[in-house]
Amino acid sequence: MENQIKVHLPIGVTYPALEEVLKKKMVGEYIPKLEEGVKASPYAQILDVGVVGSSSGTYNIILRVKIRVLRTVLKRDQVELYVQAKLTYDNTAQQLFVQRFNMEAKTTSGFYNTALEVLVNKVAYNQIIQKSRLNIKEILATELKKANTMLEKGLELKGLKLTGAVEGVLVQDVLPQPEKVTLILEAQANLEVNISELISLMPTK
Repeated sequence: MENQIKVHLPIGVTYPALEEVLKKKMVGEYIPKLEEGVKASPYAQILDVGVVGSSSGTYNIILRVKIRVLRTVLKRDQVELYVQAKLTYDNTAQQLFVQRFNMEAKTTSGFYNTALEVLVNKVAYNQIIQKSRLNIKEILATELKKANTMLEKGLELKGLKLTGAVEGVLVQDVLPQPEKVTLILEAQANLEVNISELISLMPTK
């Protein structure tokens, strides 16, 4: 029989875990991205990225982007941009993305902040926001392959052994929270359970 088991499973992903992925995707990138054959020099380079949850009504995460501004007029070694963003999940594409945002620069100069915000909104929006788009389907496919490799050999737990395969995993919803992002997963699997020891499964008196 196919899909004998269907499980709805909430999984919490911490913001430090998301931050590692964003760092890998974004740190070192130039704004705009350097393209072969294009001589225009970049405006800035991304030095670091951070993400935390937010409890404000409109936005549910805060994305911190540290950049080095390279153009002469606005040149500075380091500037921190704070992006308050609403994180949303596209169920069809299985992608986590920023739906709307509000960006602020944090320096001691109001004029500089305004000029930088205009620059970033005009030039860097696609790179910063689009780079923060996460393909959940690709991440799950990698983990699904690992799980099925273990199940093919037989996954031994206390007193029993699981064999079979997970047919598919879909994310039904994503719920950003102040401490973590919760993914509601639906997993469909064909599993066989072989019990080798009953005594360990019995409740204690």
